[in-house]
Amino acid sequence: MKYAQVNGQRLHAKDVPSGTLGCDIWFPAYEVKACVGEYLQYWVYTNGKPQLPPGYEPESNWHASWKNLVNDDCTEVICGTNNEHRADILANDHVIEIQKSRIDIRDARERVNFYRELLPKSRVIWVIDVQESWKSKRLSAGSPVKDKRNIFNLVWGKGSRHKWMVDIARTPDTHVYFEFNQHNEKLIKVWINKGKLLASWKTKKSFFDEYLATSSELEPSDIHEVLGYKPK
Repeated sequence: MKYAQVNGQRLHAKDVPSGTLGCDIWFPAYEVKACVGEYLQYWVYTNGKPQLPPGYEPESNWHASWKNLVNDDCTEVICGTNNEHRADILANDHVIEIQKSRIDIRDARERVNFYRELLPKSRVIWVIDVQESWKSKRLSAGSPVKDKRNIFNLVWGKGSRHKWMVDIARTPDTHVYFEFNQHNEKLIKVWINKGKLLASWKTKKSFFDEYLATSSELEPSDIHEVLGYKPK
């Protein structure tokens, strides 16, 4: 968790001394403490954690690297009249959900429908971590689609638990991207066409330009340092 409320202000952990106490912005009844190191700055709960709604997951360094691409006020945004959801990134009228672990498709669809009502002209964008599957060869790029430039099939190996990802790709009003290697300059964009999962390469820079640039003070040349890859 990057942000907490301290004396009525929404503050990043890096902007306060280590040990500062505050409260969870989403669940104000829970106290948090700032842990500020040279490389990592975050808030931790001091006495028990709230029960997160279905589909939400603990923060990781991978989540944080994506959130670091945009201005502070565009991340961990509490949405809805009853604080129903917390968007990982809300930028340029796009909600971007950074998902590392499995989410039930019913919860994913509910979240998409919620954001679609909130932002009728936008789509919900999912960035899903598939690095373990890619590294273990349970997921790989397959043959190119005939007469289609930069479009290819994805190959899932035995034992891969990927149905939930395919279900999200089937959900209307979404765009889905796979992070297959954090140190690579590309993502895999996936979608369903005639019942079949197709894919294409998309550079992280072009993803940034399309969805995040207007909500970031970063220069395009700095993106690779934040996400941890070497540009070609």
